[in-house]
Amino acid sequence: MSQTVSTSQNGPGLSRGGALDLLRFVAALFIVLYHVAERAPVSLFALHPALGRGYLATDFFLMLSGYVLARTYGPRLLGQDVTTGEFLKRRILRIWPAHLVMLVLFVAFVLGTGAVGLAPQNPQWFQWNQLLPQVFLMQAWFVPGPSGWNMPTWTLSALIVCYAGFPAAWRATARIRSPWTTLLIGVAIFLAVDYAAKAVTGIPGHQLPLRFGLVRGIPLFILGMLLARLPTAISSRWADGLVIAAGVGVVALQVFGRFDHASLALLGLLIYAAGASGAKGWGWAGLAGRLSFSLFLTNQLVAVVWFGLLRAVAGKLGLEGPLLWAAWAMALPACVVAAWLFERFVDTPLQAWIKGWSRKDLAPKAEPALA
Repeated sequence: MSQTVSTSQNGPGLSRGGALDLLRFVAALFIVLYHVAERAPVSLFALHPALGRGYLATDFFLMLSGYVLARTYGPRLLGQDVTTGEFLKRRILRIWPAHLVMLVLFVAFVLGTGAVGLAPQNPQWFQWNQLLPQVFLMQAWFVPGPSGWNMPTWTLSALIVCYAGFPAAWRATARIRSPWTTLLIGVAIFLAVDYAAKAVTGIPGHQLPLRFGLVRGIPLFILGMLLARLPTAISSRWADGLVIAAGVGVVALQVFGRFDHASLALLGLLIYAAGASGAKGWGWAGLAGRLSFSLFLTNQLVAVVWFGLLRAVAGKLGLEGPLLWAAWAMALPACVVAAWLFERFVDTPLQAWIKGWSRKDLAPKAEPALA
């Protein structure tokens, strides 16, 4: 069958400063909230069940990664402007160096606190036999044992495999004329994996434990990738309306009950509409989008440090009630500030050095960090 390229595959790439950047940051912030929810004076999970569904934000990121990569690299892969090897090199060099920096900081923190006699509150998170899989981003490849250290990077572990298969998958789906047909195939794959996982483990695929990240991540990545094949020839006003409607719909579903599949469908619509919304020229949203990757990488260590200090200070000063809640809530802006510092003084200079070191353009300026 001859290769047929859809309009969206030939369309313009994604731009900074729009709805997708804003959504990426909001989702990253909700993931941070989910990670610190049980450290509140009263667990947020006990306040409302919706606050225990942070896994949907992670699933959103996995879909978004497939969508952004397809919009960014799809036309260039089909046109042979970027080879499969070049694509993989770019993706690995985009995420692995910053990931390694954070692991070094984690190790330094654990060794430093141990040297002064401060035991970690959750020692199961810092098992040395779990460090090597993290270094090589293999912790989501069915590695036994608890996933610790920089726990959120299990998604990068799953995405590495998605990156490896993306060029071949994109070229294969481009041979199918109808983008709606390929999207239906993607939905069928997701549902088959989801129900099979529940039949075998008792847990739906989109909620599987971190060591099963491949099973969880690949179908969601495929869905996002196939959303990028849909035509985006709708007006910006209609796209913005869809963004608002889908966002309100997701929140409403969480308030009224647990409707994961419907929520994921609305999140998919949200991604599609935000991608079709076009450039807004929101400089602050572009900055927020850039911060999302650093926030994703740094929040776990910042939370460990913040709540370790809070535990010590609260015991000495007798913090309780509103003061304790205020100290807990300050963890969120602390994570954002740390992410800004990391992006400004670590990730950006690191990527600039990588570009200068390489003989080729390995990191396009407009390339999103979590693409």
